Amino acid sequence: MCFTFLKPKVDVEKIVPTSTRRISSAALYGLLEGKFPSVPLYLSDNTYLLCTYDDIALFLAQDQTNKMEYKDGYDCDDFAYRLMGQFSVPGWSDLCFGIVWTRTHALNCMVTKDFDFYYIEPQTDELYEVSDETLRFIMI
Repeated sequence: MCFTFLKPKVDVEKIVPTSTRRISSAALYGLLEGKFPSVPLYLSDNTYLLCTYDDIALFLAQDQTNKMEYKDGYDCDDFAYRLMGQFSVPGWSDLCFGIVWTRTHALNCMVTKDFDFYYIEPQTDELYEVSDETLRFIMI
């Protein structure tokens, strides 16, 4: 069987995040629960490296997820899972980066070193601050 993999333009293992600020899962849970009191949360690690906006923008510039074609069978949740998987490489997998679901859409999220919460649209690489969209679930 033959497989074709999309490779980033630059080897992301040769670039590393600049942030060194960490947060425990308990502190992150408290932060997210304060921002989204009625949203179910799932945190998978004991500690996280907080992102910088520039680190995520640099990574996204190298990643090809946004070049994929949206079609039946490959839709918003597939884009969000793929981008999350792209961050699961040494040096980047500790970042406070995850997936969120709204009532109608799946996309990615991050928490910055300044404790700001951003959405990342994996189909366009757009980063934006939390709006009043109703979140249904957060997984980091």
